[in-house]
Amino acid sequence: MRKFIGFSQKIKRVWLDAFLDKLVETTDQAELRLFLDKHLKNELPGKESRAKTAAIILRIWSNIPPERLAIRDRAVALLPQISGQERIWLHWGMAALAYPFFRDTTEVVGRLLALQDDFTSSQVQGRMITAWGDKATTRKATQKIVNMLLDWEVFRSTKIRGHFLLSRKITASIPDLQLWLLESLLAASSANEIEAQQLLRLPESFPFSFTVGITEIRKHQGFDIHRQGLDMDMVAVRKIKLIVSEKKQPKSKKKNAVSATLFDLYSDTLFHKNHSVEVVGPHTESVEIKEQECKKLIEDSIMQEVMVTMEDRVRREIQLREMTFVYNGPFSGFSAECGKQFRDGNYLSCIILSYSVVEMIIQHAGRIINKKKSRKEVAISKELEHIYKLKVINHQLKEQIQCMMEDLISIIKMRTLRETDKNKLEEKAGFFLKILNDLTREIFGFTLSNGIAIPNNPDFWSTDN
Repeated sequence: MRKFIGFSQKIKRVWLDAFLDKLVETTDQAELRLFLDKHLKNELPGKESRAKTAAIILRIWSNIPPERLAIRDRAVALLPQISGQERIWLHWGMAALAYPFFRDTTEVVGRLLALQDDFTSSQVQGRMITAWGDKATTRKATQKIVNMLLDWEVFRSTKIRGHFLLSRKITASIPDLQLWLLESLLAASSANEIEAQQLLRLPESFPFSFTVGITEIRKHQGFDIHRQGLDMDMVAVRKIKLIVSEKKQPKSKKKNAVSATLFDLYSDTLFHKNHSVEVVGPHTESVEIKEQECKKLIEDSIMQEVMVTMEDRVRREIQLREMTFVYNGPFSGFSAECGKQFRDGNYLSCIILSYSVVEMIIQHAGRIINKKKSRKEVAISKELEHIYKLKVINHQLKEQIQCMMEDLISIIKMRTLRETDKNKLEEKAGFFLKILNDLTREIFGFTLSNGIAIPNNPDFWSTDN
């Protein structure tokens, strides 16, 4: 008898869909919790019920044991290839992995529907109490799952109260989605291996229609297959085992962990310099993962990350092209990097780098103007005032740069996990880039004469000083 049931709340499918979209953006636990708290607040005003619901969703998609991360990440990688309706395949598999109680409940329902056209909650509850004990808790949790699957439109009610029918068989547009669910359900079961034809007829997969066969199963990267007897193919989940071989290193202070993307998870798992990675099959010796396979995984994860953010990147690139930076100037390389950071959504990096380049340009202009004078380093605010008085920059630009300096302090204090602050951060990054653009044109601008670019301030193009 298992002790952990865990399903104390009904989980709506739209909540899982929204969380999955957020998971594509970040795997940071604090940020995900904040997102759920905000997203669930209208439907679940009670703090306790909201916290319990969030905990279940996090366990399904985020709080993943290391040995299951590869399965979760392959699920996320399938998102661009499937429709919104097909996401139920992913939610089903991840729920089965996270909660044995969910897997067992769906197995009971699948067995009942294999014998009869409909079923009742009491039939499912009776079988679950026999397997799990704890009559009251098991009964409530079973009813929560039945109600949840009604919300997911897996079942529909009949004219007889308390009786349920299967709504329809759920199809998949790509074989990879079917194979992923089979792998997840096999990993969630207590069996080490299963005969291939049985795998295609698992009771807990009852709502889904499978078109794949043994040929596709043999090719799937998540399975190990061996022949037993004359004609029996036994299938097991391929296990990825990290064998740690720590190198001796001088002691150093621990650094705070940063939020990991799905690409980070792949990279750290496969290429960490202090670990060797081996794939271990149930009946074969450990073999080292081929470098080509590792590269393919990383390529897929990078492509996934880029595709998810493509629309926003294009929007920001268009915004950048509306600015006319001075190319081939003394600081054009730095300015171009600021633009790339903005396009890729790295707003804080864009802000800090843009501010640094603005400072460098101001100091550069000050040194050029005073090249005949030997003087100590001057504070940036005084240098700005100095070049303004000499009419190198106009009054409006001077005020904007002063605002930029003041903004930097408030930006550092921003809570970047909050959605509102993220939007402000994008606005500030665009503002900083515009100031950098205006300053660059003011200092390093040029005019065209007979097809020749003539700098307005030739002295400023010199970096000798």
